[in-house]
Amino acid sequence: MDKTELDILVVDDQLGVRSLLSTAFNEMGYSIATATNGDEGVKKAFELHPRLIIMDIKMPAKDGITALYEIKEQMPQIMVVMMTAYGEVETIEQIKKGGAEGYVLKPFDIEALINYVDKLLHSGGVMLA
Repeated sequence: MDKTELDILVVDDQLGVRSLLSTAFNEMGYSIATATNGDEGVKKAFELHPRLIIMDIKMPAKDGITALYEIKEQMPQIMVVMMTAYGEVETIEQIKKGGAEGYVLKPFDIEALINYVDKLLHSGGVMLA
């Protein structure tokens, strides 16, 4: 896969989430890769140069916040949407400070997430307020 082909990298330790998002975005015509934890997500981001990453926060090997900061430090042009089951103010502040384009709360509405990601990919990114 060349560096401009990958649309979305999904990083989540839950197989069900990776499968759901892969299927949904593949059906829309997007190219997808997946990673099972933050460490693998960072490696794949640097290797594959996705346009957008959808990443969970709570994962083994490296959490999503740490991975977000590492990715954005080296490749700030990659858009990142974080997923979290915990909407604490501190977590949201870390996401914003790390440069993520947005976040969704788990369990998420798949249609709303698809629409949000589709808009980001077509608009070039919209920062959080």
